[in-house]
Amino acid sequence: MHRWAAVISVFVGVLLTVGVDGDRATLAMAIFSIGNTAMLGVSAVVHLRDWPIERVELMVRLDHTTIFLMFATTATPIAMLGLESPVSGWLLGVAWTGTVVGILAEWTPIHPPAGVMNAAYLVFGWSMVVFVPWMISALTVGEVALLLGGGAAYTVGAFVVGGQWPDPWTDSFGYHEIWHVFVVAAVGLHTAMAVSLAW
Repeated sequence: MHRWAAVISVFVGVLLTVGVDGDRATLAMAIFSIGNTAMLGVSAVVHLRDWPIERVELMVRLDHTTIFLMFATTATPIAMLGLESPVSGWLLGVAWTGTVVGILAEWTPIHPPAGVMNAAYLVFGWSMVVFVPWMISALTVGEVALLLGGGAAYTVGAFVVGGQWPDPWTDSFGYHEIWHVFVVAAVGLHTAMAVSLAW
């Protein structure tokens, strides 16, 4: 599923980036689109085949890196197009600092226990709810709903993959595929939010 979503995200990203007016909106949409395509594209490559054991760790680290990147690139259009200074700067600072810290931690020699990365994503993502009061004031009700809906989809997906349940058809459409459905849905909701902000 991520293969098709990654291909679609390239075309959508280009359309969004060239279709908006103004340098600020163009930059915001370019950053947002790069994050989506990177996350979906790397995930697609990771799941493309059974990688040799010596490559598995590298692929997993790249996958986790783009997930952390996605947090910052999703926050960027909200900060640049939705919020006013100084709150916009605070959001960018928190999002990008957390992303850099997460990526650096991902590439340390330490191998965290199973479930730790899922927990880190959830804590990092939902820590940004501290900005919701400002978002409610600056964004439309629909934009806030799309943002929170996307966050909820990511969260449900994280619980599905972490708990490996439900797993209805293990060989064809199990918990892993259900998780991917939630990820793609979350990307779609956040893309709709970014479109609303840019237009």
